[in-house]
This record gives sequence, structure tokens and C-alpha cells, in this order.
Amino acid sequence: MKSGYGINQTVIGSVSSNQSSAVTQPQNAVSYFPEFGYETYWRLLERMGSGRFEFQRNPYSTYKNRTHFSPIWMPDGAYTVNTWLIDGWTPDGMLSANLTDSLTIRGNLWSDWHVAPLNP
Repeated sequence: MKSGYGINQTVIGSVSSNQSSAVTQPQNAVSYFPEFGYETYWRLLERMGSGRFEFQRNPYSTYKNRTHFSPIWMPDGAYTVNTWLIDGWTPDGMLSANLTDSLTIRGNLWSDWHVAPLNP
């Protein structure tokens, strides 16, 4: 992918037990991004069903898609998103999972743009 373009994310998690009435499926997921050092800015994912999460709709996306845009200045290399899946409750406490996934950035969206003079 070239920097400046967007990514979508789907997270699926579940909790199983022989006492299913005593546990809950994960209730929340939070994603952290490399451009913010994995701390300053994060996105709370929207729960789409039992244990399934996606980015919330992005008002800056052309069609309000569930997209996170990488900054155009991101250098080439791995772009890793860290997601914390949380609030799966059991009688013994909360379960959580740390998830990561990466894609490779090569180039940026400016290389897809072309400006040329108009032909009279």
C-alpha cells in the first residue's frame, strides 16, 4: 500500500466456557497506530455483533467508510496496527487479547497523481 491511503479492519474474538451463562463475549476493541507512537491517539472500534468489531465510520472518508488513513509522510516499511480486545468477563475477572497486524508501505499517493497542461 502507498502511504496516504486508508485501511479497514475487522476484529473477531470469542470466549468459550462449559458455563456459557457465566461469561460474556468481548465488549470493546481499541486500535493504536504507529504515527502516534501507539499512545497519543487511538480509535474505539464499533461492535458489529457478538465479538465482531470494525472501525467506526470516518467522517473524512469520501463515502463515510470505516477507514483509517495512514499519513502521507509515513516512511516505507511495515505499518503495524495494535488492537486491544477487552471486556470479555468471567467469574474470575476480565479477559483481554493484544492483537497486531501489518502491511507494507511502499511510496505515497502523490506518485499516483499526474498534472499535465491542457491541450488547446
